[in-house]
Amino acid sequence: MKIICSKSDLVKGVSIVSKAVPSKTTMPILECILIDASTDFIKLTANDMELGIETTINGNIIERGIIALNAKIFSEIVRKLPDNEVTIETTPDNQTLITCEKSKFNIASQSGVDF
Repeated sequence: MKIICSKSDLVKGVSIVSKAVPSKTTMPILECILIDASTDFIKLTANDMELGIETTINGNIIERGIIALNAKIFSEIVRKLPDNEVTIETTPDNQTLITCEKSKFNIASQSGVDF
């Protein structure tokens, strides 16, 4: 998966869906935000088994895919990025590279299918 979107859209989308991320859970996948770029929209989803929040953000989908990222780590990174285009790219070994200007973050991700 590879997507490019603006930092402001990403921050807005992450802050909306992160309200549904549980603080404590026995299922680690629920601590994640699902990024779904398998259709024509970039869809962010979070879920705590009772409440699910989903939002779409504008951006370019270079390569379609679906990935789950830890919500706490992802939102911290996104908020600290410079105001510019953000590229989110996944590798086959479940690593996600988030780049913006000179900032580069490589975080572990989980398969979006598990979500």
